[in-house]
Amino acid sequence: MPLLDAPQPSRHLVENPNLAGWLEDCDEVSLVLAIAPAGFGKTTAMLSLFEQLRARGYATTWIQLSAEDNHVERFCTLMQSGLSASNEPGRARPQANLMDARYAGSQLGQDVLETVAQIAKPTAIFLDDFDHLRDARLIDLIQRLIERMPAHCKLFITARNTPLLRLYKLKAQGRLLQIGMTELSFDAERADIFLNQRHQLQLDAASVRRLVHATEGWPAGLQLAALALKARGDKRGFIENFCEQTADIGRYLYEEVFWDQPAELKTFLLLSSPIKQLNPGICNAVVQINDAAQLLRQLEQQSLFILRMGAAGNEYRYHPLFAEFLERKLCEDMPEALPGLHQRAANWFMQTGDSASAINHALTAGNHEQACEILSTHAWSALARGHISTCRAWMSRIPQEVLAHYPELLVVLSWAYIFQYEYALAGQIARQLKSEPRVQDLPEYRLLEPLSLILMDRLSEGETLLQSQANIAMTSVGGLSEAVFCCLNAYVELCSHRFDAALRNSDRARTLFKRAGGVYGTTFSFGIAMYTLLAQGQPLQAIQLLEPSFAELCRNGGRHSVSSAYIGIYLAGALYEVGEFERAESLAREYLDLSAELVFLDAIVIAHRVLSRGLCRRGQYAEAGALIVAGAELGRSLGLARIVAPMRLEQQYQLVHQLDHGPASPATRLPLHAKWDFATDRMTPINDVEDQALAGLRQGLREGRASEVLEACITKREKTGRLGRLRRQLKLGILQVQALQLLGREAEALALLSELLHSDAGQQLRASFLEEGPLLPRLLMQLQAQGTGTGTAAQRQVLDGLVDLAQAQGCAATNSMRTPAPREASAAVPLRAPPMSSYSPDSIADMGHAEEAGTESTVAAGAPSGLSARELQILQCLAAGMPNKQIANNLHISEPTVKFHLRNVNHKLDARNRTHAVFIARERGWVR
Repeated sequence: MPLLDAPQPSRHLVENPNLAGWLEDCDEVSLVLAIAPAGFGKTTAMLSLFEQLRARGYATTWIQLSAEDNHVERFCTLMQSGLSASNEPGRARPQANLMDARYAGSQLGQDVLETVAQIAKPTAIFLDDFDHLRDARLIDLIQRLIERMPAHCKLFITARNTPLLRLYKLKAQGRLLQIGMTELSFDAERADIFLNQRHQLQLDAASVRRLVHATEGWPAGLQLAALALKARGDKRGFIENFCEQTADIGRYLYEEVFWDQPAELKTFLLLSSPIKQLNPGICNAVVQINDAAQLLRQLEQQSLFILRMGAAGNEYRYHPLFAEFLERKLCEDMPEALPGLHQRAANWFMQTGDSASAINHALTAGNHEQACEILSTHAWSALARGHISTCRAWMSRIPQEVLAHYPELLVVLSWAYIFQYEYALAGQIARQLKSEPRVQDLPEYRLLEPLSLILMDRLSEGETLLQSQANIAMTSVGGLSEAVFCCLNAYVELCSHRFDAALRNSDRARTLFKRAGGVYGTTFSFGIAMYTLLAQGQPLQAIQLLEPSFAELCRNGGRHSVSSAYIGIYLAGALYEVGEFERAESLAREYLDLSAELVFLDAIVIAHRVLSRGLCRRGQYAEAGALIVAGAELGRSLGLARIVAPMRLEQQYQLVHQLDHGPASPATRLPLHAKWDFATDRMTPINDVEDQALAGLRQGLREGRASEVLEACITKREKTGRLGRLRRQLKLGILQVQALQLLGREAEALALLSELLHSDAGQQLRASFLEEGPLLPRLLMQLQAQGTGTGTAAQRQVLDGLVDLAQAQGCAATNSMRTPAPREASAAVPLRAPPMSSYSPDSIADMGHAEEAGTESTVAAGAPSGLSARELQILQCLAAGMPNKQIANNLHISEPTVKFHLRNVNHKLDARNRTHAVFIARERGWVR
């Protein structure tokens, strides 16, 4: 692939005197960043390092970036190709299929990270023209790649502007080498070698100095001057005239060099400029000549800003600055030629089998019909390989009236919407196509509307559509059509409390997905089975199902594959329920970042919930609060209420937990603002237990409304029992025990608690007894001490295990629910955010609708440099890279208040600015 060949150094190369020092620094750094305007020789400097490192035994990879590479999928493909060429090839990827498109797109980035992390020998990766990469997901991937690279792996980046990477940590650790204009500019000595020895111009010292002064050492300017001087008899006069230029020196010199060329060569330069990678074949086709090979060699011999890609190939590219000049001049002088040039390029790429390049040139030529014809045969395979953003970008350039004539492409677009969580748009297209006969027999289309409805939680409509299609013979969606329908039916059955049917359908779907190699579908069907077993109060069976699969996935696909992460987080949720908190938190912590990066919807909630509750148990309310605020912000940024709503409910749980266990605080009413829920006849799998109704019951117990809570629990327990939701029934029973105890009906409370312990669900769901405040552990110990209702040996063992676990977790060493008093935290609170008590209840429960908090003057407990709780919180936001407006929105204060706090922070830390303040905080370990 030409884009993976390093350009060949020019024969006029003058070695940079800094090269030896750069090579020595390379041993200590992870990232070498060459930033300078165009024409300063960034690529030339990197080529020198490339050759020197290769001579020293480094495996080297060169990737020439372009605007088409500004997609995660495209970049990852280039990276894997380059790395497999310079290192051992990676494991084979499974055959692409449509249902794994989201998995494939996510896995591409993880594969690159894993490949880089496993590089065993010294390796240097060069990314040239980094400015083309602007996609936020892609920049984030490269940031993580830099952070995870082994010490013997180096990344080299050239760019005209500073990349949007977080470089402060690398700077502080001495792992960043920056090369700029100062290091790249020519001084008089290098200019003399370049002009007189390489180009043999025989200029006197004064003329060389004048050229260096006029160009300010700009290497491209000196190269242009040298080319122009070769055709001049009066060199001194040309230099005098050139040095008087005060406008665009580059444009002046390019004009001089360009107009000195023969007419045939000028025409070739202009007409070939739209082509990014030049070779004789495409140049002959586009320019409509037969001697492109000869003209390319002639340009190379003249060093006319053309670079050969690879040592022995016939691929070339123009220097970016020269290419920009030629493209601008073509638009000025021959604008009518552009569509024809791109059209001929599209035809040539079609003949050579490069569909992606053909589509790009057809779209640029304005031939949308040809682009649609190519897309009709190419889009499904591109989508299945995970190139979702690329497919959307192509179709966004096609007018709607043209796209309407290609209904199958509209189906492709709908699936791209689904994979990027825009379910409403997908459903809208599905409804528009109902009267279109050309797509009615497509399995991809028939799946579309019920899938989009179910993903939007419109289960009744989705179920009706599934039933109407139940008798239609399934053909194939990559061999997965029946599996998908089974999976959708299983999800509907689960949400409708038909648990036996849900398990049957999920088992059938899992078998079909495994047979067809469908990774995402397999993991999703595991999730349905887990939710079903948990709802039935059977977490041990869920663990028995998940643990062997998790081990197998880790063996076959690596511990940090997408499928391993999915199953790992599901397993963490089940382990938490049986009280294996340490293992659950370990898995949740391991996959937390990955779940957020890849947007594993319910897995994000499970990981945050498991970790939040562990932090609360240890009294680390500040860190728990920061964790859930970050989760809610992630959901808001994605527009996904099914993430935001559970996070808000978890924020409420944190407040209740601190009210029960932490420092004394008033029993303020905690408003509920979560808006995402099913109809009353359905359950929400991720919120089978944690929902608004249950949060309201917890709140009622702490507001002195025990009688009301008792009545509600009795009614709701009876209903959930009929539906078979034994986990929720157990939780309601536990709240009923608390209500009875608060009403002074201790005997009834103990009797009910004993009954719950003896139930099948109560024998397994140990966490349910330990997360509802200090009252339950004391009642458990009272049961144990009295020997009341201890039942069989197995049941006594359950009770003893619960008491031991409660004591180990510190659940019983607390004050009463109704009159909380300060206690000593079991672990120190890291200075990453203010204590949870500094949050107003409104700001915790509803991030978007709280009133502005007043200025806090109280110094946070243990706060360094006299910083207040709010100031520490703002430092945390600064460290996360938030601007003032976002900080104000997150903390529910105004921007002037943010600036007021920032001034105080800078004053207290003696910091020059906000960046300096964050640097000081990181150095002292206050923030990450």
